[in-house]
Amino acid sequence: MRQTLKHQERLFDVDEALEEIKGRRPAMADIATSFAILQKARLAVREALPATSLLESPPAAAVLASGLPLLAEYLNTLAQPPVTLVERFHAAAKVILPAEAQAFPKLAADLARLAVLLDSPGAGPDQGSGLAAALLAAIAPGEEDAARQTVEDIAARLHLAPVVLHMTATESLLAVLTHESEQLGPLVDQEAWRRGYCPVCGGGPDVGILKEGKEDSEFLIAKAGQLWFHCSQCAALWRFPRLRCASCDCEDPSRMEILMAEDDARSEQEQAHLCQDCKTYYTTVNLVDRTDRVNLEMLPIRLLHLEVLAQERGFAPMAPSPWNTLT
Repeated sequence: MRQTLKHQERLFDVDEALEEIKGRRPAMADIATSFAILQKARLAVREALPATSLLESPPAAAVLASGLPLLAEYLNTLAQPPVTLVERFHAAAKVILPAEAQAFPKLAADLARLAVLLDSPGAGPDQGSGLAAALLAAIAPGEEDAARQTVEDIAARLHLAPVVLHMTATESLLAVLTHESEQLGPLVDQEAWRRGYCPVCGGGPDVGILKEGKEDSEFLIAKAGQLWFHCSQCAALWRFPRLRCASCDCEDPSRMEILMAEDDARSEQEQAHLCQDCKTYYTTVNLVDRTDRVNLEMLPIRLLHLEVLAQERGFAPMAPSPWNTLT
């Protein structure tokens, strides 16, 4: 699925993307640096994990046809995570933790203590794979269960800051999901999926990419190129109709608005798309007829200035994250 953009030869590495952001927007240097460190760690996890999916067999075509992401049923098992998922999550955390300490030095002491606990060979609930499973269960989606431990419960028992456990558990899971998108992405029929959420994991879009390609009448608009969304969770890409809100499916052009940064030489290529019906937005970068390159994983930070403008006007991101929750 991601090969459709790689074939444009527009990709470059995280460090180069970071330097470009720092050069354009020096005020964002610190947040961009921290974001880049974690993106590089996710890439390292992807390379370290086995080149196989968590799913024992390929999902049936009916899964996507029914509107369910390929990993929907599997992700419902997080409260009691399968052994293979725990193993991969555990391996990912060992890569993610040193990167977090580099990105957030004020949390380094607690991150080091958590790393020691996860490295422990013991089988107890507060060490090694037992702790990894507990963290996965604590961030599982769904209704609160009085019998299930929360991240705060685990943090209090281990005398660690809850933010450290939240961040490590989330980043480690997202790294595993990014690896999964590489395995499962080719199974997605891009001509059939018309949803505003990721066909692999169900995540929302953190940015849209307009790229060259033949458009049909449903997707619109031929000369403006194809719209591909980038998943905020697993980094998968999927096509979406140009003039439809991914959050509420509004198709009324009078309810849509384009926001650009004033006095910005790239305002024609970098925009925020606002929906007046549901008061949400997403950002886009236009790669049609462009000769420069981008790094897809760094785009959310590259376009953060547009998120600030959109939120100042009372709009919320379609895919909230710690990076774009600006209040």
